[in-house]
Amino acid sequence: MRPIELTAETRDVLAFIGRTEFPLSVYGRSAGRVWPMVRGQVSKRISSFGVPVHEVNMYKRCVTELLKAFRTETGEPLAAALELGVRKWSNLGLVPELLEQLLCDCHQKFHSVGHQMPKRKPLVPETKPGPRRRKRRTYAQALEQGRVSRSGSATMEEQSAGHARGIAQNRDISRKLALLLKARNIPGERFIRYNGFAQKLGRLSRKYGDKSLQMAASDLIDYYEAKSLDGDTLRAIAAAVFGIAVVT
Repeated sequence: MRPIELTAETRDVLAFIGRTEFPLSVYGRSAGRVWPMVRGQVSKRISSFGVPVHEVNMYKRCVTELLKAFRTETGEPLAAALELGVRKWSNLGLVPELLEQLLCDCHQKFHSVGHQMPKRKPLVPETKPGPRRRKRRTYAQALEQGRVSRSGSATMEEQSAGHARGIAQNRDISRKLALLLKARNIPGERFIRYNGFAQKLGRLSRKYGDKSLQMAASDLIDYYEAKSLDGDTLRAIAAAVFGIAVVT
C-alpha cells in the first residue's frame, strides 16, 4: 500500500489518541450502539463533499471499519488501526481528505461523550470456583467422530499425520522466531504479533515458491509494517526462518 501524507488535524488527533491513558466510552460497545452516534454527521459530511451516489456506500464501509477500531482498540494500537484504515481506503481510490475528516468527526463525537475511568478494585478479591475442564479430544478422535471435515483425497490416517506435521512445523517456526526476537532485543510481549506474521508466512511458503513466494512475502511484510511492526525485523524473519530474501 502506498503511504499518504496526513493533514495536521489528523496527525494531532492520532497523536492525542496514542497518548490517551483511558479508553473512549465507546470502547467495548457493540456496532449497533456506536453507529447511530455518528450516522447523521457522517451522512452530512459525505453529502457536503459532493460524493457521487454510487460511491457513498464505499465511504460508509470505510467508516464501519474505523468504528470497529474505536470499539476494539485503544491508545497506540487504536491510532495505528485508524491510520491503516485511512491508508487502505485511499489506496482503493477514495479521497484521503474526506476519509480524514470522517475520522476526525468520529473521534470528536466519541471524545465529547467521554472516556472510561478505571474500575475500583475490591479490597478482598472475590474467589469463584473455576469451570470444570473437559478432557480435550485429540485430532484423530475428532476426525473419527466426524467433528472435523474429511479430506476427499486422503485417508483418515494420512489426514491425521498431515495435521501432526503442520503442528510440528508451526512449533518449529515459533521456536526459531523466539530465538531471533531475543537476539534482536525485542520485548517478549510483542512475540504474539510477530508470531502471527511468521505463521502466515509459513502457510505461504507451503503454497508458493520462488518469485511468487517473494512477491507474497513482500506484500505480507508491507501489511504488517503498516500495522506498526518493524520492517527490518519482518525481513529478518523471512530470511532467517524461511530463507526468503525480500528486496526493499
